[in-house]
Amino acid sequence: MTAEEARLTGTTALVTGATSGLGRAVALRLAAAGADVALLGRSERDLAQAAAEVEGHGVRALPLPVDLADTGTLGGVVDRVADELGGLGVLVNAAATDAPGTAEEVPLDDWERVLAVNLTAPFALARAAMPHMRRGGGGLVVNVSSVAGRRGWAKASAYCSTKFALTGLTQSLAAEGRADGIRACVLYPGAMSTSWGTFDPAERASAEDREHDERESLDPAVVADLIAWMALSPGRPVLNEVTVTPLLEGGWP
Repeated sequence: MTAEEARLTGTTALVTGATSGLGRAVALRLAAAGADVALLGRSERDLAQAAAEVEGHGVRALPLPVDLADTGTLGGVVDRVADELGGLGVLVNAAATDAPGTAEEVPLDDWERVLAVNLTAPFALARAAMPHMRRGGGGLVVNVSSVAGRRGWAKASAYCSTKFALTGLTQSLAAEGRADGIRACVLYPGAMSTSWGTFDPAERASAEDREHDERESLDPAVVADLIAWMALSPGRPVLNEVTVTPLLEGGWP
């Protein structure tokens, strides 16, 4: 690890959804920059594999099997991370779930789970993380939304509602943390080339609305690079909202 790559040495990051897709890419990118990383996910086997990759960068990994829908436990999870890894400087809420179907079809229990994982969990984690960040002299909270946080899609009412709500949550966190050097940013990535695929606006949209094919999907590593850049930046400029789109062949869209 070069001095340039190790600029986050001494920083602890907590990443949700860290076993696959964007969450895993972020965990590895922050580890490459020198951060110790707490990885939250549901599968112990996948967490162990991701943690081994993180440790391959010469940093510490703390794999924590957690169901984010169990929101009452998340404050204790954050405190454990801070105790075992030493403080907390970066929180990336990358995990998400979906309950596809029309508003008439989606069971209330499914709606409640999407609300818990996609919105209440980021709130609970940020709520517990901010005191640790304040004691450490500042920090960064990144909430990963979606293009579905800008536009509602049919058969995705639960997902879209939570992604829209992340904007308000992030704006409030940014206002509350500003005086203490705590930054908060909401990201709106376009369709990413991940294996999750439970919600892909490009697939849900009608044929005439499709703007991106698989060749034009975002590589999660590109979004992870952006998040790492924010973590590495000295605090100026402060980015509160970022929309990330694929670089189409021949130029920007």
